[in-house]
Parts: sequence; C-alpha cells; structure tokens
Amino acid sequence: MKSLIVIAVALALNSCNTLIGIGRDTKEGYNWTKSKIQGSPSADSAGAPVY
Repeated sequence: MKSLIVIAVALALNSCNTLIGIGRDTKEGYNWTKSKIQGSPSADSAGAPVY
C-alpha cells in the first residue's frame, strides 16, 4: 500500500517538474557536503545553484 502511494505521489509531482528540482537539489547537496568534508573550496562562492 505504501509503495502505491509513493508511486502516485511521484507521478503527480513529475508533471510539474518538481522531481527535476529535487534531483538537482540532491545533487548540489551532495556536492556541497562532499566539498565541506574534503575541505576543498567551493566553485560557486555565492551559494547560488548553477544549471
């Protein structure tokens, strides 16, 4: 039952490009966390996402 709800929500969000935004945010969050852990300087000092 839970998987059916998750699939329905994913399909509903997909129609308004929300999943694309979630994917980009997840990717940028990963890159930010990785750079903080490794201590490397950020490529974007303003903190704004670059697409």
